[in-house]
Amino acid sequence: MASSAILLFTDYFNHPSIPAYILAGIIVGRFFPQEEMLSFVQIGLAFLVFIFGVKMDPERLRSVAKESQIAGGIQITVIGLISLTAGYFLFNFNPINSILFTLSAVLSSTLVGLDILEREIHINLTHARLAESIHLTQDVIAILILIGLGSVQTILTNIPQNLYYGLMIIAASLAFRQILFDQLTKLTGGSRELMMLLSITVLSAFIGAAQYFNISLAVGSFAAGLAVSKYPYNIEILDTTGSLKDFFSAIFFVSLGALITTPTQKVLMVSALLIALTSIFKPYTVITALILQGHNKRTSYLTGMSIDQVSELALIIAIQTHLAGIMNDVLFQAIILTATFSMLTSSYTQRHKEEIYRFMSKYDILPDAETTIRTRIDGKLENHVILVGYDTQGKRLADKLKEENQQFVVLENDPEKVEELHDNNDNYIFSDIMEDETWQKAEIEEAKLIISTIPLRSASNKITGLETDADIILRSEEVKEAEKLLENDKVIYVNIPDMTGAELLSDHIEGIMENVNYREELRRKNMLELRKYLQSEEG
Repeated sequence: MASSAILLFTDYFNHPSIPAYILAGIIVGRFFPQEEMLSFVQIGLAFLVFIFGVKMDPERLRSVAKESQIAGGIQITVIGLISLTAGYFLFNFNPINSILFTLSAVLSSTLVGLDILEREIHINLTHARLAESIHLTQDVIAILILIGLGSVQTILTNIPQNLYYGLMIIAASLAFRQILFDQLTKLTGGSRELMMLLSITVLSAFIGAAQYFNISLAVGSFAAGLAVSKYPYNIEILDTTGSLKDFFSAIFFVSLGALITTPTQKVLMVSALLIALTSIFKPYTVITALILQGHNKRTSYLTGMSIDQVSELALIIAIQTHLAGIMNDVLFQAIILTATFSMLTSSYTQRHKEEIYRFMSKYDILPDAETTIRTRIDGKLENHVILVGYDTQGKRLADKLKEENQQFVVLENDPEKVEELHDNNDNYIFSDIMEDETWQKAEIEEAKLIISTIPLRSASNKITGLETDADIILRSEEVKEAEKLLENDKVIYVNIPDMTGAELLSDHIEGIMENVNYREELRRKNMLELRKYLQSEEG
């Protein structure tokens, strides 16, 4: 009830929901024992870890795996050494508590970090895949630690046995995914309700197995998610369990806020350092590592800023070790306080990421390095087409432009796609379209047409704000947004996947290239189609 009232207030002022839940938890925490709230946190986390397992698709991350793993490894090493030294020598923690302090500093929240990047992940942007890969690596480390710890009752008593049982559960989930899952999904007959019941049944079974072998519930939840993560069924499971995810997210954040108590001076000191390591030094280390590997500043920045939180799996480790009497109360309260603060601020840093990036760029806060950004331009660009993005649609459009013997250059930020462009001997610029330098390299003043295949409003706004006489074709996922974009006189067409496809757009290329009247008629028809679609939806 408290969270609903605060959520209405924050929603009215267009603020993120996470701070509302945490604030509600701080209020209700005054009326409930901390032991009860610890149980609620673990229940909420168990389901959210399951959702992470369902989303996991390592195959999609291969093109950035090397760079992300190097960046993640550097971050874990640098921040790990700093935090381990500080825990042992500055705060006089014993070796185990120093290690637990280090884990809280180096691991980041998949729940918060990737949830905020959900749309960017969906459309396969490079920084989103880099972030997803870093989070995946960290979560695998955390899961292995949880397996080794065992349950609260058996924590640290038999690590080899815990590892054996835990890895056996993970292996069973992979076997289920490969052998049984397809057969069981066929039995559901395409029913969404049965699909949801199947996923909940699998979750219950693996949590039961984890309890039987005295392994952390989070391990069972992760294994269950992994078991049903097969594409495209996992998309339907995520869709049908969306309301449950929102419910358990609320439970988790409210319970987290309720765990906060009045901090002592030492708790504040430990938390202050942990906040600095988590929210400042950890992202900056990843940003630097990616820039040194040749990624542009904006991609590196957006990736680094996705890990400025304490991991929910680190919270599970903290709760288990605290309940078992291993983690001291000062460290536990500092971790809870830092996790709450970092998850709260992360919502706002992500919302205002572009403003923060412009500020950091203006004052040269981001590191400089010789980049390995590749550019291939054959001859002088003149009266050419700038093609933004080289996904499925971009490839079809590039083929059509070749058929028309039209000079073009592709702006792309994905290393794998750039390799494909290089092999095809096509013109390309490997850079970020939000950077002015990218458009200067693309000879924007000489271009006659810009075609964007990226359905992000920020990308469309950047393109329409360019000083150019070129006609513009954009892409959007929302009809109302498309209608708004067409109000700009330079925009002659907005492609919407639900209404039009790449093949239809490519059919217009010849007319757009050769005939001014064709462009004007195309714009008029596009606007009429959008209005007709909106009227049918409203009617």
